[in-house]
Amino acid sequence: MTPWLALVNPHAGRGRSAKADALAALRSHSVPAEVLEVDGLTALRGAVRAAAAADRRRLVAVGGDGTVNALLNEIMAHGWKAAPLLGILPTGTGCDLLRTFGIGPGLDSAAARLVEGTPYPVDVGLAIGEWGRRYFLNVASAGATAHAARSAQRIPGRLGSFRYVAAVAASLPSWRRIDARVEAGRREFSGPALTVVVANAQFFGGGFNIAPRASMVDGLLDVQVITSRRREVGALMRKARGGDHLADPGVRRFVAPEARIETDPPWPVEVDGEPIGRTPLLVRLEAGGVRLMI
Repeated sequence: MTPWLALVNPHAGRGRSAKADALAALRSHSVPAEVLEVDGLTALRGAVRAAAAADRRRLVAVGGDGTVNALLNEIMAHGWKAAPLLGILPTGTGCDLLRTFGIGPGLDSAAARLVEGTPYPVDVGLAIGEWGRRYFLNVASAGATAHAARSAQRIPGRLGSFRYVAAVAASLPSWRRIDARVEAGRREFSGPALTVVVANAQFFGGGFNIAPRASMVDGLLDVQVITSRRREVGALMRKARGGDHLADPGVRRFVAPEARIETDPPWPVEVDGEPIGRTPLLVRLEAGGVRLMI
């Protein structure tokens, strides 16, 4: 079996112990792997470039959802003879992508998937804006949720999955509805909104089941326009934790292969928890762009 190339983000939740923890989990399941610490985007880019040149297509992201996103974007920057196989070893503060497949945050169980799992071709989201192009696997959003994602980066990782809740509490006073225009396929929304979520997978924000009906293999985006007022956010979040928010009158849901978001004034935008720019935003899907080892 061709060894995996496990790329470790030393700044993810477990910090400098991430490499040792990953090595221990891999060895416990006899997973053939080379484990390489990549400190920063330049190091990650070089490692993926070398892998692509050698046609080495079994790559593991060791970190959180942000690490997975960074590796995904480097993978999509290269031509491959066949779609790469991407594994995930969660050592960060969030592991929302794995929740879509019913996989918890345990490093040991994730390592077992690298030998016991099945390659699963999935759609890849593409966010396009004035900043350029950014791929994502999980969720893109604009507005209040992107404000919270930006605030989360200033909150200590030791809070784990509660980091996003703390970020919402910290940023909530600045949230306000503004005029938004959303085109999702043949459907359109125009009016005051608090945030727009464009989901490829089901979870974000440390365990919120924001898109319980989303599928990563149907070629469609799950688009939700949240029109709730700020005072209604707490109740909506409680519903969204279990995926029970879709019937709320403050939620408009559309399903489409492409979505366009325009706002006045511009909103912040995030993908997979990483702030990337501001609206306007165009989101598309690329079917089967990568294979997940699940």
